Amino acid sequence: MTSLRAALALLAVVLVGCRSDVREVRLDLTQAARLLRAYGSAASARASGPAPPEVARLSPERLNDLGVMLERRGMLERAQEHYRLAVEHKPGFARAWVNLGNVAREQGRAEEALAHYRRAIREDPELFEAINNFADLCADTGRCVEQALALLTAALEKHPAEESAGRDTLGRLLLRSGRPAEAAQAFRAALGRGDPRERAFMAEVLQHLAQAYRALGDQDAARSAELRAAALEQSVKAHRPAPAPAPSP
Repeated sequence: MTSLRAALALLAVVLVGCRSDVREVRLDLTQAARLLRAYGSAASARASGPAPPEVARLSPERLNDLGVMLERRGMLERAQEHYRLAVEHKPGFARAWVNLGNVAREQGRAEEALAHYRRAIREDPELFEAINNFADLCADTGRCVEQALALLTAALEKHPAEESAGRDTLGRLLLRSGRPAEAAQAFRAALGRGDPRERAFMAEVLQHLAQAYRALGDQDAARSAELRAAALEQSVKAHRPAPAPAPSP
């Protein structure tokens, strides 16, 4: 029962907007609990032992879902193994290519991550997550900025529901390309279309907006944006649940 509760908790995290791309978790909860128990702790999962035999019978979609669950537990090597199995079985599986890129990026392999995102875009040119993650990494590294700008601008016209996150990424790309006024406009659009309940994201956008204002020489506006970001960050900390007490020995 404890394993099943753990699986339920992990599934809730997966469904509430994680970085790795999964639209619907299809693993049976009992199966998920059994597989997670077979892997054990994150530390032991780093060992190069074989995957449970049950994994070989999973569909590419379920391999991807299990990979997301493992990634949320910090088990990056194991997650990567499942994403790779997914694309081996289904080379055109764009979402698994996105997730391979996310793991490579988290492990500091930017060129590999960009290659995986490009493959995802090639397999599914309409997949917004592939384009946005590619553009976000380009904004971080300063690589292929103009290509990312073109791809993301076109994608935003087709995916208005993704405007908040996409406009923030667009603003960071515009800052990279030396266009702070357009960047500030994009960040303001991201704030206007964002969910006020997503305080951590809104605080991050405000910090980016402050950077754009500083690049424009408007120190007062930059300071105002930073103060608003700090207030949101404090609100996030205040609403963060306290850690569970340690069990008695």
